[in-house]
This record gives sequence, structure tokens and C-alpha cells, in this order.
Amino acid sequence: MAHESALDRTDAWPPPAPAPLAVAAGPRVLPSDIAAALAAYTLLLFGVWAIHGGASDLTANWHQGWTSITRISGLLASGAGLLGLVLVARPRPIERRYGLDRLFIWHRYLSEAMALALGVHVAAGVVAWSDGGYTSAVADLTGRAPYMAGATVGALLIGVITVLSLRSMRRRISYEAWYFVHLTAYLAFAISFSHEIVVGTDLATDTLARWAWIGLHVAVAVALLWGRWGTLARAATRPLRVASVVPQSHDTVSLTLNGPDLADLPADAGQWFLLRPLRRGLWWQGHPFSLSAAPSTFGLRFTVKDRGDATASMARLPVGTRVIVEGPYGVTTPSALGHDKIVFIAGGVGVAHVRSLLERLDQRSEPVVLYRARDRGDLVHLEELQALCRGRGGRVLVLLGRTSVLAGRDPFAADALRQAVPDLRQRTAIACGPESLVQAARRGLIDAGVPSDRIHFEQPWW
Repeated sequence: MAHESALDRTDAWPPPAPAPLAVAAGPRVLPSDIAAALAAYTLLLFGVWAIHGGASDLTANWHQGWTSITRISGLLASGAGLLGLVLVARPRPIERRYGLDRLFIWHRYLSEAMALALGVHVAAGVVAWSDGGYTSAVADLTGRAPYMAGATVGALLIGVITVLSLRSMRRRISYEAWYFVHLTAYLAFAISFSHEIVVGTDLATDTLARWAWIGLHVAVAVALLWGRWGTLARAATRPLRVASVVPQSHDTVSLTLNGPDLADLPADAGQWFLLRPLRRGLWWQGHPFSLSAAPSTFGLRFTVKDRGDATASMARLPVGTRVIVEGPYGVTTPSALGHDKIVFIAGGVGVAHVRSLLERLDQRSEPVVLYRARDRGDLVHLEELQALCRGRGGRVLVLLGRTSVLAGRDPFAADALRQAVPDLRQRTAIACGPESLVQAARRGLIDAGVPSDRIHFEQPWW
């Protein structure tokens, strides 16, 4: 099945030491910079509304009051939507500071805020327009009035996307279906735009505000084209190839990628990539995988577990298959951890993240790995983890099923963690694996007295 490489052969451990890849520059943006930009942006939205009489209209009379609410809610809905689009453009300075998972989660929060403001905008607009009756107002606002038909369709699309993005709904549909529906948000913005600049008083009667608003939309569109689709296009021009596929367990393989452009790819241990194999059914969607070895000129190694979806096809890729590689992403890197002592809590393919980080940690880390698995058949890279920990004065504790080495039914309860790692409070903790494991580990670590700012984990964004 595979052309085995030295990196994947446990009988050749330790493998030769190829040259590490360059590491991308750290974040230049500061939290205070982002806070200042958000404050200025919010003041701008309220300022446009206020200088056109929005504040005074609130208490003028019934009609003007509801019209004022319609105006400010519309500005806030559009403003939140634009910020959400900026985040999915994946601006590198912000991603390097907070991680792509946080950006996607903030995007979801902004989308929910946009939907709420849009609901207020629609309801207040109907009330403000209801001098001739609510039926007539609905007819006007859904197409009879100029430019409103597109706005109505856009609002309906945003409503559908919001409902399908609720956690309870996302679990009932495939990622693919959700993704394609989600793309219609771009259409919703496009067909709603005209009514923003020709209806009402905030933009239609103020040339400066109108052109500033148009310029803002153009800037966001450029950011999307460059940061989202441009990144994909650039990655497509320099794909890597599958160098080896090596079984690690009954349902897990190590996938190593290499190619002439690898040396130009900045990456560090602890990061992850979106992989798009150029094969039927796989090329159109990026599949996230963490590095399971420190990146080097030898290749990028990923650990892929067959979960019954596209991962099954990924595990059977022939050697030589071209793969588009987007990234790297992730902020939990050796430089971010410093020289602290480390405790890892891992399960499933989350062990890949641990394996790559261990390779770059120094002796002062004295790493302890709590490796959770259902049975021994699910353990992957165990020998490598043990060798790396021993070389750094640490150890690996394997927690199998309910009969783990930790007492009690919950191996991640505070008392159990303190018993396993007596100096737990003096360590930085990294949790990686299934969402249930990460959340249980996080609760136990906080209860055990580990400060939250010293607990690192990737948040689920789907």
C-alpha cells in the first residue's frame, strides 16, 4: 500500500534530521489595535445615523421613531455582515494572533448578530411603512417599492442560512450541503446592496457617506478575493504530491506530502493545513489535518483516521497524487509555548498535534502526555511519543477505556489530573482530540487550578 519513508518507520527510530522549514513571522497586530478599530467602526456606523437625525427622530413621533430604528438596525446588520466577511477572508495578522478557529467562531457570532439586526430592520420597516395598512406595507417592502425585491430575497437567504447554521440544525445535514447553502450569503449581499444606497436618508442623500460605504464594500470584496480565493489559487499553482501512505492502525494511516515547492512553505510544529487532493470528489473541499511530525524538507506528515467520510478516500490516495495545500493555520506552536513545562491531553487523531510539538520542545518542557483511547488498537504513534518524551525527561500515560491508570470514571476530573501530574498548576496544558474530550479536559484543568490563559485547544468551528 505504501512506499515507506524513514520518518514513518519505527524500526529506524530516530529518523534522520532533515532541514526544518522556515517559520512564518509572528503576529504584528495587537489586541489593542483590534479593539481600537472595532470601536472606530462602531462609532462610524452610529455617527452616520446620528448626523442624519437618527437620534432626534427616535423621539419625534411614531413614524419617525420606527423609521429611525429601521435605519440604525439596517446599518448594524450590514456592518456586522461586512466584519464577518473580513474574518472569512482569513487576514493573516489576525489569524496569526488568534488562530483560524477563533476567526470562524467570531464569524458565526457576527452572522447571528447580523441576522438579529436584520430581523429588527424588517419588522421596524413594516411598522414604519404601515400608514396604509400592514398588508400594503408588506407588499411595498417585498417588491412593489423600487429596489426592495432584491432586498427581500437577500433577507430570506440570510434567514435560511442562519437557521441552518444553528448547532441543532448543522448536526442534521452534511457539511457539503451546509457549505453550498452558506455560499449563497455572497448572493444575498450582492442583491441587497442597491437598496442600501438609494433608499433612506443615511446614504441616499449624503454623497460622501454613500461613496465611503461603496468603497468599504469594494475593500471587503478585494480582501475576500485576495485572502480567500487568491490563497487557494496560489496554492493550486504549487501542489505537493503524496510521497507515502503508511498504516498506523486498523483505521489510521500516515500521509506524507513532498514536492519541489515544499522548501518555500513556512510552517511549524503544532499547525494544520487544509488539503485538497486533485481527485474526483475531493478537490472541491478543503479537509483539515494537523501535522503529525515537525515540518521539514523531508515532507509534511499528517495522520488520517477513517471516519467514514472523505477521510476514507484520503487514506487510500495513491503515491504521486497531487494535493493542494492551504495553510499553515494554528497558533499553538513551540514559540507560543516558550519554555514552560507541558502537559498534553490527547485522543483520536488529536495525537498528531502532540507528536509534532514534542519533536520541537526542549528538555525544560518535561512533557507529560495523557493519551486517551478506547483500546490498544486505537493507539497510534505511541512508540514515537514515548521516545520523544523520554528524551525530554517526560512520560506517556495511556488511558484505555474505563480502566485507565487514573482512578474514577472521569480520567480528566481535577483530582485525577492532579494525581497523575502533581505539578499540574505549574504547567501549560494542551488539549487536542474530539470535542467531548477537549471540553472535559478543559473543565478538569480549570477545576484543578490551571489558569485559563495557559490552556490551549482548537475550538470546533463546524
